[in-house]
Amino acid sequence: MSALAFCSTLAAGYWSITRSRSSTAGIGVLFLPGFGAVAALLAWLFARFRPHQEVWMRCVAWLCILTSFALPALLVFGGFREQDRNRERDRLQAENSRKIGENTAMIRQLLRDNPGHEAAALEAEIDKHRDDRTFLIPALETEFVSSGLLDRYSRFHDLGVVLAVARNQRTQADTLDWIYRNSSYPPYFFQALAENKNTNVEILRKLSEHPEPHMSLAGSLSRNPSTPRDILERVAASDDVWALRGLLENPSLDCELLRKVRRSLERSPRAADYRTSMSARESRLCLTK
Repeated sequence: MSALAFCSTLAAGYWSITRSRSSTAGIGVLFLPGFGAVAALLAWLFARFRPHQEVWMRCVAWLCILTSFALPALLVFGGFREQDRNRERDRLQAENSRKIGENTAMIRQLLRDNPGHEAAALEAEIDKHRDDRTFLIPALETEFVSSGLLDRYSRFHDLGVVLAVARNQRTQADTLDWIYRNSSYPPYFFQALAENKNTNVEILRKLSEHPEPHMSLAGSLSRNPSTPRDILERVAASDDVWALRGLLENPSLDCELLRKVRRSLERSPRAADYRTSMSARESRLCLTK
C-alpha cells in the first residue's frame, strides 16, 4: 500500500506539472519525492493501526489512508484546473490577436484617409481608445505618434502597451531609460530596448552583459546602429549565426567589421548561404580598400 501511494503521488504530480506552461514548473519535480514519502508513510500508518483494538486508533488509521490518497487526487485536480486556465488564456489570446488585427487594419485606413494630418487623426483616435490595449498596441508602434504621447504611455499598467512604446523608434532616450529602470519586469523589454536606436549606450552595455532570458540579445544588439563598436566587434568574432546575420543589416557596418563577419561565418556549416550577400556588401563597403 505504501508503494502504491508513493507511485500514485509521483505519477499524479508529474502529470500535473506537465500541464503547466510556466518556465519554472519543472522545479516542482524536486518536491515530488517528499510528497510521495508523506503519502507512503500515511499508507503504512493505516496498515499498522487498522487492526488496533481501540476504535479511535482505527479511525486515525482510516484518516491516514484517506489523506494518503487525497494527495494524488489533489494533484490531479490541480492539473485539470491548470488545463482549464490554459484553455481560457488561449481563448483570450486569440480574441486579443483578432482585435489587434482588426484595429491594425483600421489604423492603416485612417492614415491613408488623412494624408498630411496622420498624427492629429491618430492621436484623436488614441484619446478615444485610451484604455483599449488592442487599439493602443498597434497605434503606438506607428511613426505618427508624438514622443510626448509615447512617454505618457510608458507608464501604462499593461506591459504589452509599454512594449509597443519601447519598440517605437521615435521614443526618446529618457523614456526608454525610465522603462528599463522602473518596469515591474524589465526582461520583458530587453529585446525591444536592444533594437531601439535611441536606447542610451549605458543600457546597451548592460544588456550585452545580461544573462539572456528568452532569446539571443546579441542578435538584437547587432542590428542596432547605436550599439558601441566594441560590442559589435565581439559579435563579429562570435559563432552566433543569428547575430552575425543581424550585423550584416546594421547601417554602421564597415569594411573591417564585414571582413570579421566573413571569417566568422566561414566557420559555420551554412557558410555557402551567405557568400553571395557578403560579396555584394564587401564590394560596396570595401571598394576603396
